[in-house]
Amino acid sequence: MTKKSGNRLIVLLLIPAAAILAVTGLLIFDAARPLPPIQPLPNPNGYDDLVKAGKMLASNVSDYDKMNHEELRMLVTSNSNALQAARSGLQQQCRVSLRFSADYPDLDKMSGLKKLAQAFIAEGILAEMENRPNDAAKSYLDAFHLGNESAHGGLLIDQLVEIAMEAVGTSHLQKIVDRLDAKSCRETVAALETLDAQRQSWNEVIQQEDGWSRRTFTSLSYRIYRPLLSKMTREVFQKAGRKSKEQQLKTRQLMIDLAARAYELDKGHHPASLADLVPDYLKAIPQDPLTGTNLVYSPR
Repeated sequence: MTKKSGNRLIVLLLIPAAAILAVTGLLIFDAARPLPPIQPLPNPNGYDDLVKAGKMLASNVSDYDKMNHEELRMLVTSNSNALQAARSGLQQQCRVSLRFSADYPDLDKMSGLKKLAQAFIAEGILAEMENRPNDAAKSYLDAFHLGNESAHGGLLIDQLVEIAMEAVGTSHLQKIVDRLDAKSCRETVAALETLDAQRQSWNEVIQQEDGWSRRTFTSLSYRIYRPLLSKMTREVFQKAGRKSKEQQLKTRQLMIDLAARAYELDKGHHPASLADLVPDYLKAIPQDPLTGTNLVYSPR
């Protein structure tokens, strides 16, 4: 064997050895990281009441946007008990009941929560049809509140469901701002400010997802591939995180519009700037979650 071929053989042997060492190092590093503590569930847990309320729905609510007044009235009446149970759950502290198994999440449970939000929206549309915009605002706010509470302590998929619920709630609220009285505007702003402040940070969602996956998938093959998939996971979370911030921006813009509407009704003219709304109509000037800068008021 020549010296040149001998060196080539050594290199060929070192490549797999280096790969094995790299994978081993990643495994050791991953295993050495402490697991985040499992947060205790509140007792009673309002989340359980929300899930039960979703199962109580008596009618198919997904077609609410195609119904006439009488059909909507029947839909809302048939689901009044479910909506009452949901509102009871929303008054309690809520936290997702996670299971550390591969068959989680429970998609039927999530489907029930989404339908519950649709039932709130149907109730709001019925109130609009009956010229009760202030009641409609409460129903739309409940849909938003449901999204907020149904994601606490959950995984990425719970957060995506939350975004969908909040989006439908804010979009319907935005359409009726000009029909609300000053009292309803102030109450809705105060509720949205509280819910916005209570929402989970994106870092909390990432930590919950990481802790759940590490407790659920413990096989060696998963431990080997998990560090290698970290780039793909980061990209998924980055896209979802941006989507969450975009929805949060819409919520904060809605808060401004509601506060400005209340100010206009009270004062008889538009506010000159957001500073005019603080602290009587807004606790503080809302920030753009995408840039971290203060939002600017533009009369609609």
